[in-house]
Amino acid sequence: MTDALRVEGLTSGYGTSEAISDVSFALAKSEVLALVGKNGMGKTSLLKAVLGFLPAWRGHVTFAGSDVTRMPPHQRRRLGLVYVPQEHALFQDLTVRDNLRLGVLSDRDLDAALDEVGRWFPVLARRLRQRAGTLSGGEQKMLIVARALMARPEVLLLDEVTEGLQPSLVDRLSEVLTRFRKDFGTSMVVIEQHLPFALGIASRYMVFKRGEIVDSADVDADAEARIEAHMRI
Repeated sequence: MTDALRVEGLTSGYGTSEAISDVSFALAKSEVLALVGKNGMGKTSLLKAVLGFLPAWRGHVTFAGSDVTRMPPHQRRRLGLVYVPQEHALFQDLTVRDNLRLGVLSDRDLDAALDEVGRWFPVLARRLRQRAGTLSGGEQKMLIVARALMARPEVLLLDEVTEGLQPSLVDRLSEVLTRFRKDFGTSMVVIEQHLPFALGIASRYMVFKRGEIVDSADVDADAEARIEAHMRI
């Protein structure tokens, strides 16, 4: 079976400063992979290099069996590689509905997609005419996730999506992502500091340190302790 995403020997950075070095991993269809580690270790840089926002100095990125290493980000997105950034990447002055509209490729799909959003996050369905910038921080994060899911991604890359969320919203987000993966077979890479959330939805984890993978294993009862031991070093 073809991997949903394969990264081979990927090296990239900013200017002349190397941020990730010779990174290789594969993501299977419908797999959720937790990418964990301290802040500033290059996790977000890895996602940006996979997405094409950072150039590949060396190595290759293969998506759905095709080499996309030199493909621009917007084309990767059209193929189904979708990113949920850590920052609130919304059009603050547009309504919730107009922000969600950006998640579908055709307006013909909008009404059905909005119905799904209402099932995922009922609060958004009640706020469709409200300006996105007036939502709470947690509601804005839900809006960003909902917009990404509306795109029906083949691979979804999520960067610190639980940051600043109250526990009830973290639980809801876990339920939505788990159900979405089961329903649509979406593969996910999840960058997280919130280990119970990450390990609760992932089947495998990688520990990232100073731009490199230093450990990788299946999620089991001892995974959190092993990860925390790495993060103390």
